[in-house]
Amino acid sequence: MTLPRRRWWRLFFWIAVVAILVEVLALTSTFVEARKRRIGSAAGLVPDQIASIVHLWPGLSEPQRKDVLGAISWAGLYVHVTAEGPPASPDLAHVRDVEDAVRKRLPGMDAASVVALIRTRPFGRERRAINWALSGEPVLVYVRLSAGDWLVAEIRGDLLPRILGLPTGFWVGVIGLLLACGVLIAILREGRAVERIAHSVEGFAATGVPQPMAIGGSPEIAALARRTLRMQEQIATLLGERNAMLGAIAHDIKTYVQRLKLRLELLDDPNQLQKAAHDLDAMNRLLEDALLVAVHANPLKTRAMVDVLAVVSHEVEAARLAGGDVTLHRLGSGPFAVAGDRPALSRAFANIIGNALRYGERARVWVQRRGGMIEVVVDDDGPGIPPAERRIVFTAFHRAESSRNRSTGGTGLGLAIALGIIERQHGGSIEITDAASGGARLKIRLPTET
Repeated sequence: MTLPRRRWWRLFFWIAVVAILVEVLALTSTFVEARKRRIGSAAGLVPDQIASIVHLWPGLSEPQRKDVLGAISWAGLYVHVTAEGPPASPDLAHVRDVEDAVRKRLPGMDAASVVALIRTRPFGRERRAINWALSGEPVLVYVRLSAGDWLVAEIRGDLLPRILGLPTGFWVGVIGLLLACGVLIAILREGRAVERIAHSVEGFAATGVPQPMAIGGSPEIAALARRTLRMQEQIATLLGERNAMLGAIAHDIKTYVQRLKLRLELLDDPNQLQKAAHDLDAMNRLLEDALLVAVHANPLKTRAMVDVLAVVSHEVEAARLAGGDVTLHRLGSGPFAVAGDRPALSRAFANIIGNALRYGERARVWVQRRGGMIEVVVDDDGPGIPPAERRIVFTAFHRAESSRNRSTGGTGLGLAIALGIIERQHGGSIEITDAASGGARLKIRLPTET
C-alpha cells in the first residue's frame, strides 16, 4: 500500500505554502528594516556631510570638487552635482525628517532649496511587487548650490544585510527549506509506520492470521502498532476457539442424532418412524449449515484459480438432474477464472440457484466478464423480494417464505452461507434487484484478482 498520488500533492503543496510564507515574511521584515535604516542614515550622518560640501563648494576648484565628491561617495552614498532639480512625479514622496535635518544644518536654505524624495509606487502598477522588494529604492536629497546647480546625495543601502557574503533572506530561505525537509522526513517516517500497520490489518483481514510487522515511528504510532498486533492475536484466538467449539458441538450432536436414528428403527409404527427420521435429517442439515456459516465467515487461507463458468455450469446441471428448470447463458468471452476455493464457490452458487428454484418455477443464469470482474446473474420468476428485505435475507435463519416452514423455506442459512463465501472469502458482492420476469434477480460479482 502506498500513499495516493493526491495525498502526495497535498503534502508537497502545504510544504511549498509554508516555505513561501517564511520567505515572504523574511523579505518583508528585512525590507522594512532596510528602508528604516536608509531613512535613518539620511537623517543622521549624511546631513552633516551634505552641509560640509555645500559650505566648501564655492571655494573649491573643479579638480578639488571631483576629489571631494569621489572621497565622500561609497557603496551606501553616491554624491554628484547636476543642473536638473528634483523631479516632479506622483510616484515620489517627500521625506520630511531628512529635509528638516538638512535645513537645520543649513540655516540659510529655504524649503524649496532642500528636497528629500523616495519612490513609493504602489504594488501592481508599472513596478511589480517582487521588483520593489528586491531592489529597494534610494533616498534622493537635492540641495541647491550657490551657482544654481543641485547637489544630489543618493543614499543607498543593501536591502538585505549579508552573512558570509550572502543576503540574510537567503539564509532564512535555507533554514526554512531545512525545516520543511525535516517536517517532510518526519511525515514520511510516520507515514511508513502507519503504512506498515495498514498492510498488517489488510493481511489479517484477508487471511485471519496475525501479520507481524516492524514496530517504529513515534511513541504513539509504535503503541498503536503493538496494540494492533495484540488485537489480531486476540481475534485469531477467539475465531479459533469459536470454530473448535462449533466443530465439537456439531460432532457431539451428530453422534446423538445417529443414536436416535438407530433407536427409531426399533419403533413399530412406520408413520412415526418416517416423521422422526425426517425431523432428525432436518436437525442434521441445520447443524451442518450453521457450521458452514461460521466456517465461511473466516478468510480463506489458501487460494487456487477457479473457473467460475465451469462451477456454475456444474451446479446448473445438478439442478436440472434434480428436476429444476434452469438455463445457463454465457455472454462474451472469458477467461472466467478467479483466485479462490472451488468447493466453497460451488456451495455458494448451489445455494443461490436452489433458492431461485425454491421460490420460483424457473431460473435463468447468465455469466459474463466485465473488466476485472466476473458477473453471474440469477433470475427467478417467483414473487420477488421487497426492497426493505433485500439485505436482511442474507442474515442467518431469515427465510423469505412467510410461513417460515422449513419444508418450503429451508433452514434460512443458504444465502447467509453464500454471502460469507462471495463477500468475505472472495472479496465479491451480491446485489438483489427486480428481474424482468417480476421475480428476484441476484447479481454476483467476483474480482479476477483478489
